[in-house]
Amino acid sequence: MNVADEVKRCLSGRQVGEFYGFEPNRAGYISCPFHHEKTASLMLYKEAGRGWYCFGCNQGGSVIDFVMALFGLSFQQAVIRLSFDFKLGLAPTRATPQEASEILAERRAEAARREQERVDYAFLASEFRYWQEAAKVFAPTRETGGFFHPLYVEAVKRLPYLEYWLDEHLGR
Repeated sequence: MNVADEVKRCLSGRQVGEFYGFEPNRAGYISCPFHHEKTASLMLYKEAGRGWYCFGCNQGGSVIDFVMALFGLSFQQAVIRLSFDFKLGLAPTRATPQEASEILAERRAEAARREQERVDYAFLASEFRYWQEAAKVFAPTRETGGFFHPLYVEAVKRLPYLEYWLDEHLGR
């Protein structure tokens, strides 16, 4: 069973209405806060698992729907609010300030690590392109008589390492 079903099962429309300041009459009716009628036309049901229904505007639903309409919340926000307000312990709890600070520090460290990886990758990619060009330009030919230019030798040494590193980090 999910959190929303558990909230609906635990709470009645009357409990929720009274908690948020509505006083139902003996029959369980209140003035509808959604269409601002002066007569009591909205029924708050006593039974757990039942919500509300307005006979004036023909709207109704669960306690979650009531809180959504009353406070302009999303479904998830309404479930969390009901869980906290009625101390049901169903929704995830908020982190303490210390835990929130630790989470924020971890996120910042992760962002810094990713940024450093991006910078390293960009640097090594440009270095790879440089040595690739050097290998083409300074490659030995018949005219050089077997002479190996030092930049060609360095390119031959560095290119396999750079290619391996870029391949390994490209998949991340």
